Amino acid sequence: MTIERRAIPHPSRTHELRATAHRVVAGSLPGARPGRPTQVDLARLRTLDVGATPQLWTESNVHLLEGMLIARVRLDDLDGALALVDGHFTEGRLRARAVLGLDALGSLFAAVAEVYAAAGRPRDAGLYASRALTFADSHAVRYRAAAVQTLVFAVNGEFDAAARSRNMCAELGRANRWNVADTDYALALADILLAAGAFDAARVSRAAAALRSRAPRDPYAQHAAATADALALVILGDLTAGAAGLRTALGGAWAHLSHRLIRELALAALADATLAQGAARRALSLLDGPTSTPSHTVCFEAQRAAAHLALGDERAALDATDVCLALGAEHCPRTLAIVLVRRAVARDRLEQPDAADALFDEACGLALHTGDLIAPFVTIPHAQLAPLEHRLRDRRPDLAARISAAIEPLRLRDPRPPRQALPALTPRERSVAMALRDDKTYAELAHQFTVSINTIKSQLRSLYAKLGVSSRSQAVSMLERHGFYF
Repeated sequence: MTIERRAIPHPSRTHELRATAHRVVAGSLPGARPGRPTQVDLARLRTLDVGATPQLWTESNVHLLEGMLIARVRLDDLDGALALVDGHFTEGRLRARAVLGLDALGSLFAAVAEVYAAAGRPRDAGLYASRALTFADSHAVRYRAAAVQTLVFAVNGEFDAAARSRNMCAELGRANRWNVADTDYALALADILLAAGAFDAARVSRAAAALRSRAPRDPYAQHAAATADALALVILGDLTAGAAGLRTALGGAWAHLSHRLIRELALAALADATLAQGAARRALSLLDGPTSTPSHTVCFEAQRAAAHLALGDERAALDATDVCLALGAEHCPRTLAIVLVRRAVARDRLEQPDAADALFDEACGLALHTGDLIAPFVTIPHAQLAPLEHRLRDRRPDLAARISAAIEPLRLRDPRPPRQALPALTPRERSVAMALRDDKTYAELAHQFTVSINTIKSQLRSLYAKLGVSSRSQAVSMLERHGFYF
């Protein structure tokens, strides 16, 4: 597709581009509109280059900028969208002077907030969402700003705050008698996140159906709806069907027509489902490579820690989440609660009860504050949480009662333990164990690991002793029974 390189389009295309931008921007607002924007409209604006910053922003050229922002985020061109934001915005305002009405500013800032939310930067998104609400003059723009703010809160796991923003949208919709189909796209995604966070399968399914009917010709929306349907199956406990749906969402032929946020959610859910099926090593394999979002709104480190705990490797669980603590206040509060629960379990199993209790107190307090009392405890067997809960009940009975009531449904669906508990292996022992099935000689193994033959023999003896076997064939057989080779 041709990429325009003009700050001001050629006169023959000016009217066409401005009409396209109007459809895209108006398409994000509820109520009467000139028709929903098509994928062609979005593609046309996505590939446009806004050029140099004008000396003065007016409503006509800022409309084009907003349309480009919406197009890029809806087509998952987050790098392009962030480049536009970085080039034209700073600290909650436009870099250049502007002569704009209140609604124009409110709508523009809502688009910037949506970019940041999709990129996993909720603090930046929150700044622009609040500015959007400040400037929103009409009910339609206020609805749009509140919808994006709902997504921002949902991405950051602030579910109570998200519910309040969601209620504002509902009240505006009722007051203006807007059609349910006018639900903002950001709000539709937020509804899925909020329903999944509440562990409410029926609500997830309703949100998926609403998104599917809202945008029947939008492959990105259809992918998000299909992912939500798979999530609902996982929540219901149908792990096999749910995992199959999530794998299709991640690896299907149309997976490239999807949003990064949804792909990350699908991978996180697939890792949880795989771990719940008792396949901790497969879960670790799934998580080998992906990096967490900047603020860890999706925190793969927390999931790696859960897998390490399932394998009996407390030290690896702590090592995996050290980077989360290093983020400090930048870490998403909701996923930090998940991290802290896993670290508390690890410390408790290492016979460090004081450290474990301090971590568990902090985790439960965070969970209560954000309104997410379920996610921190998913994939952790109840037997491992019980000592922490018992001691919390002695220290803070009210908080313990809230936590216990919230996670009661999880007790009926404890993750399956690994086939049998393998002893914790060092990284070198795991590497050597992986090579055992290749029928390599001692010399070949020594060459592979760049050590002497005597060293590789010593490492194998150490591995056999840890496994309680006396030969390679016995070691391979035991590792296979334990699911070590997936």
